[in-house]
Amino acid sequence: RPVEPFLVAKLTTSADGDDATTDDAAIMYGRVQSFFSAIQTVGSPLVGILLDRIGIRTTSALVFAASALSYAILAHATDLTTLFLSKIPTVLQHAFLVAQATAATEAGSDDALRAQALGRMTTSYTIGATIGPALGGYLAHGDGDDSKVGDMYFGAWLAVF
Repeated sequence: RPVEPFLVAKLTTSADGDDATTDDAAIMYGRVQSFFSAIQTVGSPLVGILLDRIGIRTTSALVFAASALSYAILAHATDLTTLFLSKIPTVLQHAFLVAQATAATEAGSDDALRAQALGRMTTSYTIGATIGPALGGYLAHGDGDDSKVGDMYFGAWLAVF
């Protein structure tokens, strides 16, 4: 099970300071996801500029470092403000996937190899998006908060290596 919805529910309090209801947590999780999408929308033109100015390799390194920073901030999230702040480094992530697909399609002259490279990239992205949340929930399973923090650090480590 994914970790973030449960983290949002844990950090959300109702207007009167009591524990949040399921509805309060669901609304806040929607706000977190909307903020995440807005940040990535803003980042889309930035990816194009970075790719033109510093190239695909340097931009790749920058995106992975930003992902690691996002996971590290998320690991330290003890309130909703920090949770929202953890989304800011993801500004380049979504558009970078498109940039990688474009680079894969322009990488060679052989149509078969190009299609094969694009297929492999799409497959790896889909597998990661499918297995990642389940694996994160499995790794974070436990009663203590430290297990969830460990999961976020694991995600940061994976982004770098």
